[in-house]
Amino acid sequence: MTKKRPSPQMFWFAMTLIAALFPVSAFAANVEITPFAGYTMGGDFTDAVTGKSLSFDDTSSYGIMVDFKQPADKEGGEPWIELYYSRQETSLKADQGLFLGKQLLDVNVEYFHVGGTYGMSTGKVKPFVVGTLGATHMTPKGDGLHGETKFSLSFGGGVKLYLTERIGLRFDARWFGTLFNGSGAAFCSGGKCLVEVQGDVLFQFSANAGVVLAF
Repeated sequence: MTKKRPSPQMFWFAMTLIAALFPVSAFAANVEITPFAGYTMGGDFTDAVTGKSLSFDDTSSYGIMVDFKQPADKEGGEPWIELYYSRQETSLKADQGLFLGKQLLDVNVEYFHVGGTYGMSTGKVKPFVVGTLGATHMTPKGDGLHGETKFSLSFGGGVKLYLTERIGLRFDARWFGTLFNGSGAAFCSGGKCLVEVQGDVLFQFSANAGVVLAF
């Protein structure tokens, strides 16, 4: 039986419910919506059956961030609650030497995260650090192949450049870690699996640039 991939609509419904659990101050303050484009790199693990190194291609990615401003702290810091979604359309390849690889299948990699940022509360140039956690959903493009959903987390930092009170630019870089908890099967169909993963964490790195729309 093929697993149904969670849709973006399901994600935003879930994120709205999560946000509703935060204090009212999250909605009484400012909100920023940042659609972004980026580039995602990494994603290496080992096939436990063949011993070969498998990796995702480095490709472009895109997504959206929604941030809810919180009251500044006594040190002048500015915390934000953040909902994060990104999507990378890539390919899984088996390593065959320097700059070579055999393509196994196309895969969409999506991150559904919630967390927060922290930076300075004054000025038009605002550096920040960010941390989030949630789920990584990997959808293989193959007949009958099942997608994989794993717990993941991210850390990073960046800067916001405000052009006006309502519009700005945002640049950030993030490390993502997706937990496989040792060995396990991935991308299965009819009791057979394309990959037997050996390793605990799948690492990826993403650099993003977006336009901030403040409300």
